[in-house]
Amino acid sequence: MSKRVGLKDIAEALNVSITTVSRGLNNKFDISKETRKAILEKADELNYRPNAYAVSLRKNEYFTIGVIVPSVDHYFFSTVLKGIMNKAHLSNYLVLIGESTHDLNKEKEVIEQFVSHCVTGVIISPSNKSSYSNNLDILVKKRIPYIVVDRPVKESDAPCVKYDDPNGAFLAVEHLIEQGYRKIAYLKSYDYCVISNARFQGYKDALAKHNIPFNPNFVKTCHLIDQENQEEEGFFATKQLMLAVDKPDAIFAVNDDLAAGAYRLAEKLNLNIPRDLGVVGYSNSQISRHLKPQLTTVEQPGIEMGELAFDFLQQSIIGNKSKLTKTFDARLIVRDSSIRGAETKYKKQKDNKRYANSI
Repeated sequence: MSKRVGLKDIAEALNVSITTVSRGLNNKFDISKETRKAILEKADELNYRPNAYAVSLRKNEYFTIGVIVPSVDHYFFSTVLKGIMNKAHLSNYLVLIGESTHDLNKEKEVIEQFVSHCVTGVIISPSNKSSYSNNLDILVKKRIPYIVVDRPVKESDAPCVKYDDPNGAFLAVEHLIEQGYRKIAYLKSYDYCVISNARFQGYKDALAKHNIPFNPNFVKTCHLIDQENQEEEGFFATKQLMLAVDKPDAIFAVNDDLAAGAYRLAEKLNLNIPRDLGVVGYSNSQISRHLKPQLTTVEQPGIEMGELAFDFLQQSIIGNKSKLTKTFDARLIVRDSSIRGAETKYKKQKDNKRYANSI
């Protein structure tokens, strides 16, 4: 990346002082028209761009922050963005948005673009393959505050807003067990995905608590690259499971889109949900309420997480050195896709604060 042109470069090219260049660019009264014209022409020639941070400080207008998410059309990340934008608007911040698509090189490119635009801080949900040494150290070296959302990076102790993913999965699988399901399959992402592994651990912990042996044949890995293809992946993963000799009686999916694919397969095989196949998803996305029967799912409060991430970043920008970390408690939204002839148990769950009902 080329070196950013500054006031000093223009001043040296014209053999004038930096103060003169600054006053010329800002059209001060004590600079002649000829000098100002020369300064503006040289600035244009050198492709000079003003430092947005310095301008915002001087004029007390706005700060600029950058936000990086793996996918802007993913339901959860779109709600996180909504929360950030809500708070940014109220605080007079300009928000630049970048999408990594889980590509380390693209993530690095976006970070470098943010640095070149002199952002005052960054909120990032790192790529599945990110590590501190990959890209986040760029921000540290430039002394740009950043907040990690949803996907903590092991090597970094940066401020973080995350969700209790292991317990979310635990609640989902234990709920299925309490409904009488015993052969519970898991549709997961790749092993390098921190979030998927956290939920995988919760899945296994729930099985262990209830003395149900872990069956590796009930675990299917999906790519989860393109948002539009995830339902299709869920369909084919569930097809592999249901065409095997030893079939599961329930599906726990790492997200709602994969769960929707399980619905499609059940319909194709004339399986009744939840009598023949219980299904639980993750995220409480809009699709979960439109499926029939409605999908039991783990709620992720994306808007609240985004708002808190902005608050943490604002505190970091003004110099708060305390450890700003928050883990949101897991909450299961119980709907009809997982209730199988257990009315008494269901009533008990409605009275438990871990669970919530939604129609």
